[in-house]
Amino acid sequence: MKKVAVIGCGYWGKNLVRSFAELDALFAIYDADTQTSVAFAEKYSVLSLPIEEIIKNKNINAVVIASPASSHFEIAKQSLLADKDVFVEKPLTLNIAEAKELIQIAKNKKKILMVGHVLNYHPAFKKLKKMVSDGSIGKIVSISSSRLSCGKLRTEEDVWWSFAPHDISMILSIVGEKPKNIVSTGEKLTNTGPYDSVKSTLFFSNGLKANIDTSWWHPEKTQKFMVVGST
Repeated sequence: MKKVAVIGCGYWGKNLVRSFAELDALFAIYDADTQTSVAFAEKYSVLSLPIEEIIKNKNINAVVIASPASSHFEIAKQSLLADKDVFVEKPLTLNIAEAKELIQIAKNKKKILMVGHVLNYHPAFKKLKKMVSDGSIGKIVSISSSRLSCGKLRTEEDVWWSFAPHDISMILSIVGEKPKNIVSTGEKLTNTGPYDSVKSTLFFSNGLKANIDTSWWHPEKTQKFMVVGST
């Protein structure tokens, strides 16, 4: 059984803490808020450790990162170099070069580097993939997704980096290839900071197009993923 440390016990991190505790794999936690870190440690009877001690601790062989996106790269890099498997909440990093570097380190160290694309394991999506693979919906005509809400606003990454990774991962899983081209348009509705609304189209070599609509300035929450087949 892996001995796991979870770094970040906030909005989504608290769910990861609970899940690994239920798996009897949780060994230690860290949160930037000391009171939160201590409270979770007491609740689940595990250690509350600074990040540096988590990385150096030989008893910990896997790290789960649910900290702010801007910290993902450095924590993941140090964890991999310390011979630990790493699970990172999306987005993996905030630029491509850093993501490639992490992938290469994981390969060199022969360690697991996994991103939290949780929707790939949702029963509805697994059913959809089976319908596509067995041809029951015919040829894929179009794919579209909408991930819209009113808040939570981020300041470190734009809505594309924050919301779209879920949809991109599902699209790539269904199509089975990378797009040959991507066209995106974005709006800064507050006129400051990152993009608040982004619409993108992924073009594939077989002529298929996939549209992704993301926004955190939408009056109602919408999460929709639609695949249209020829039959």
